[in-house]
Amino acid sequence: MFKGISLLALLAVAPLSQAATFTTLTLSTLNTDIRTFTDGAVYAPLIPGTSTFNSVPFQFAADASGNTAFARGVLDIAVGVFGVTQAYTLINSGFGAFGSNNGSVEFFGSNSSYYKVDLIQGLNIRDHFDGVFNNTIDNVTAVAAFNIGPGHARLDEQIYNLPLVFGNETLNTIRFTGLDLGAAGIPFIVAATVGIEVAGAVPEPE
Repeated sequence: MFKGISLLALLAVAPLSQAATFTTLTLSTLNTDIRTFTDGAVYAPLIPGTSTFNSVPFQFAADASGNTAFARGVLDIAVGVFGVTQAYTLINSGFGAFGSNNGSVEFFGSNSSYYKVDLIQGLNIRDHFDGVFNNTIDNVTAVAAFNIGPGHARLDEQIYNLPLVFGNETLNTIRFTGLDLGAAGIPFIVAATVGIEVAGAVPEPE
């Protein structure tokens, strides 16, 4: 399932012990509009604009054709940020069957460093709509982001704690691969953000 780090524990979500700086990323291609999905009208207030979920900012965009997300295929997201320690995505799926491998998210560094995480239904990806398809994530490698309640559309946030080697180079590219598996899941990505942990940050006095 997860490649690049053998222990799932190393991928666990932990609040950043230091201050962090974030860079929201631009998706180079959008080919679907999540506002047309089941209950997709709930997304309309988010697009376009920046929203913060779990202390992480995300940039929502719409292209000239009204597309707001990328699905069914491979998308390379340019990063160009040095010293990235964490990355975050908003990825859900249409439909979804527990345990299905719906694709992957890969990270490419300037010194040939590489890291890959598979998108597994029930672990770090689930149906965008709280209905009859997979409604489970592990709440560790993926957590709820935009969620107005049961029976509605939602967005989930995936958290990637990158291997330490990425902290000493530039993260060039994040690659999203979404497999069209029909009822077993059709993943889509809406936004991505990277973070740099700032060592030695001291809070300002009150």
